[in-house]
Amino acid sequence: MVSIIDEVLKIHQPRPRYKVISEITKRWSPRHYSDEIIPIKDINIIFEAARWAPSAHNHQPWYFYFAKKGTDAFNKLFSTLDKYNQSWAKTAPLLILACVITTNVEGKNIYAFYDLGAAVLSLIIQAQSLGYYSRQMALFDKQKAKGFFKLEKNFEPYIIIAMGRIGDYKNVSKQVIDRELDPRPRKTDLVKELY
Repeated sequence: MVSIIDEVLKIHQPRPRYKVISEITKRWSPRHYSDEIIPIKDINIIFEAARWAPSAHNHQPWYFYFAKKGTDAFNKLFSTLDKYNQSWAKTAPLLILACVITTNVEGKNIYAFYDLGAAVLSLIIQAQSLGYYSRQMALFDKQKAKGFFKLEKNFEPYIIIAMGRIGDYKNVSKQVIDRELDPRPRKTDLVKELY
């Protein structure tokens, strides 16, 4: 008998048209994680990858906060999520709050969000190389998060990332399983040569 996890992994089996690194093709965003704790050594490696991300004028307009499951900080950050994301993110052993720094000494940084995306992708690909999956969530109470953690004035909470090893999908709601089994095809028309 085929298990749910086998079905989910089959749906998300990479089918690239060209050879790219496996950390990219194997990356997808599950909604269920195992209880395995991410060791601080791996957490440090993951954030080191973000530190090396490119940014306009090397401003590096990002800041990350992380909270481990079982801590007060995790519970607070978790409480800022919308109900649907709470229904599955509770299984993640690590939550990351990614903040964008929208101003610098030169004034408003119009590239800050783009640069934050580069840093987030860097840490996600590094995490994937270590066997950790992640899912980004935009639906959360940003002001509540800012208040809980007394963030710097120009640090704007932008995304929360759930991270961990993929779970076995036992005791998961039908709604979550249905979404996991929904194939998410990759766009094929994305580039055109200019003449």
